[in-house]
Amino acid sequence: MIFRILSAIIITHFVLVPILPQENSVSTTPNSGYFTITYKNTDVNLELKANGYTIKDNSSNDDSSGQEDINHWIMPKNNRLSIRISERKPNQSKSTFPISKSVQIKLIIAQAGQFPDEGKSILNFEWPKSNEKNQVPNGEWIDVTFDPPFVPPSQLWNQAEKIAWTKDLEKEAIGMMETLVKALNARNVKQVSSLLTFRQIETTETRYQKYDPAEEEKSLAIMMKQIGSSWKLKKKDIKVNLLCDDKIVNLTNQKNEALIQGKNGAEIPIYLGLVKGKLTFVR
Repeated sequence: MIFRILSAIIITHFVLVPILPQENSVSTTPNSGYFTITYKNTDVNLELKANGYTIKDNSSNDDSSGQEDINHWIMPKNNRLSIRISERKPNQSKSTFPISKSVQIKLIIAQAGQFPDEGKSILNFEWPKSNEKNQVPNGEWIDVTFDPPFVPPSQLWNQAEKIAWTKDLEKEAIGMMETLVKALNARNVKQVSSLLTFRQIETTETRYQKYDPAEEEKSLAIMMKQIGSSWKLKKKDIKVNLLCDDKIVNLTNQKNEALIQGKNGAEIPIYLGLVKGKLTFVR
């Protein structure tokens, strides 16, 4: 289950190092594991997406580093990393010490129990190259495609159709979300679990775990008790974001916030797919 419960709230002129497989990858690249993106940006702003899924947005003007597991978003082929580097405005934050502007991004395959830097780095992006001037790109998106050496377990890619979003689909999606919110506020564990079964299976198995309906229902019951009947659906000004070669749609408000929210910062991101012709919660 992907529920977010927060406590209290909680490209034009530049030089690019191509994203390429590492040497000897034929014999050393794993055939299973966890795809992890790591990133670091210094003295420039960075936005980063994997197949349309936002890993890092442009809300912060500070130097940052981070990582994210993207097993849920890896497709069999034609995956895309989208990178945007932009100069900070004069009144925006700069590094505490004078450091050269730079961006580093890696795609790593790690195994259970490993830190990302202990895994196998299969893709690498660095800006700028060491022998070139660090002229900051003008803010255009840089798209780099790659085919993974394997695909995490998932039935979605074989069953999902490309989505051409329509008003009828939006009406159907709103109805699904209204039903989900009603079941959540009624603390109807069986109904919520039934609505989210495909998603529960997918988000469990893409991480090499066994799907256990009883455990899922137990987790749901605990979550519902914590949040209570505070769930609300904000269905005004819905923003439609197509991901993963248009096989997943993410619905948010215009500020990219979750449409279903509860108390204490709890939220349920909405990711839908057309699975065997039926609109379904998939991530």
